[in-house]
Amino acid sequence: MNSVKPLQWAGIVLGLSLALYFIYPHLQYFGNVTFLGGILLLEVIIAGLWEYDQRFFVLLMIAFVWAGMHVPLRGAWTGGRWVVLSAGAVVGYIVWTKTPRRPFGSLHLIAFFCVCAAFVSATVSPFIQMAFLKALSLFFLFLYCASGARLAVLGREDRFFHGLLWGSEIAVYITAICYFGLGESIWGNPNSLGAAMSIGLFPILLWGWLTSDGPAVRFRRLVALLLCTYLVYFSMARAGMVSVVLVTLICCFCLHQYKLLAKVVALVLFLVAVAGMLAPGTLDKSLGDLKDAVLYKGHKEEGMLGSRRTPWEKSIDSIKEHPLFGTGYGTSPTGEDPRMVFGIGTYNTRSETDREHGSSYITIAEWVGLLGVMPFVGILGVTVSNVWKVCAWMNRTADPRHYSIPLAMVILAGLVHGSFEDWLFAVGSYLCVYFWVFAFILADLVPGTVAVPLDGVVSRASRPSPAGFGAVVPNR
Repeated sequence: MNSVKPLQWAGIVLGLSLALYFIYPHLQYFGNVTFLGGILLLEVIIAGLWEYDQRFFVLLMIAFVWAGMHVPLRGAWTGGRWVVLSAGAVVGYIVWTKTPRRPFGSLHLIAFFCVCAAFVSATVSPFIQMAFLKALSLFFLFLYCASGARLAVLGREDRFFHGLLWGSEIAVYITAICYFGLGESIWGNPNSLGAAMSIGLFPILLWGWLTSDGPAVRFRRLVALLLCTYLVYFSMARAGMVSVVLVTLICCFCLHQYKLLAKVVALVLFLVAVAGMLAPGTLDKSLGDLKDAVLYKGHKEEGMLGSRRTPWEKSIDSIKEHPLFGTGYGTSPTGEDPRMVFGIGTYNTRSETDREHGSSYITIAEWVGLLGVMPFVGILGVTVSNVWKVCAWMNRTADPRHYSIPLAMVILAGLVHGSFEDWLFAVGSYLCVYFWVFAFILADLVPGTVAVPLDGVVSRASRPSPAGFGAVVPNR
């Protein structure tokens, strides 16, 4: 044992000497901020890969959310997020195939066809290199969803959803402090705030509140839920408000929570009545602003959905001009060249789409054409079918304690919101990554396909423990 130690020390000294020998001529690079940022990014990725199933999903979401927010160092993650995504996809696939896991299913096969359609459409794009890069980003996203994301959840559902609940609460409080305390719009425009709250946080917080047992935990989550709801109202984002209302209605009806629904309506009417008595003028103005935001969005002279009519018409005209294979995945014919940012061959447009389309579904039809859109219709159909199965299970059991419920509600909110915004297939959007990760995980956790025993239909009189449903323990 003692004879080995000198050899080990000699090897360490020799390795350090060689490292210093090669590093010394390039010491000037260590004064370059970009170079140091690249080293730091590499270290962060290695740390995330070290405990892949526990850390990497958090790292991925931080990278994409940070790049999409108006916060310091945002630009560093604009390019870094793609490195994180590609590393996570490749490593996740390798780990998934090397260990005995669940097989790939129909959803994953359809996702492969979606990627093929994206690459085919890229060949006809006027910006062929950028379209290929965007199609490649879709490939990495779906590859990560089919492997790495499943590693993060399957087998450790309790820890994942418990952490997701805590993260949602913290995100709501930080957002409220920034907007109401510091006056900083960290999410950018109001539509982004409404989207982040209504899709990313509200369904999770609603489910967490419904599954809470202890009064302290239930109260804490109720405060976060109400604060999240108010942030959606504060944003005046029509798509976000519609998503919140629909998710609430679906949860209440499917879980037979009719009393809860009546209480919510009564509370809203009570608050409106109190506001009307204390400040009638302010109430009239607020109701007028709400009506304008929901119905007209500042385009009252153009009628309802007037703000979306022009983008829809432009997109439909573009589909007529390129009916078969579209304009190229991620590109639209605006006549403007994309700007080069990180070097030769790497492009990043001013947004994930070259112009506003007014709907994710019209966007994908324009990008890949009527032939290429078929696999995307298929993957959306399978996703909607999974949400329907979860809602049917909720209606049979009237119990909210199942892992698939928050996933289904996030997807439902995203599908509704995507009818008014363009993010659903724009891989650079954190909402796109968040949505498709949950969609792929839901395919494994749909009641009836999940390995966790559900003991059939659950009666309200004798409910098993939350762990029996594969749900987070409410009183944590």
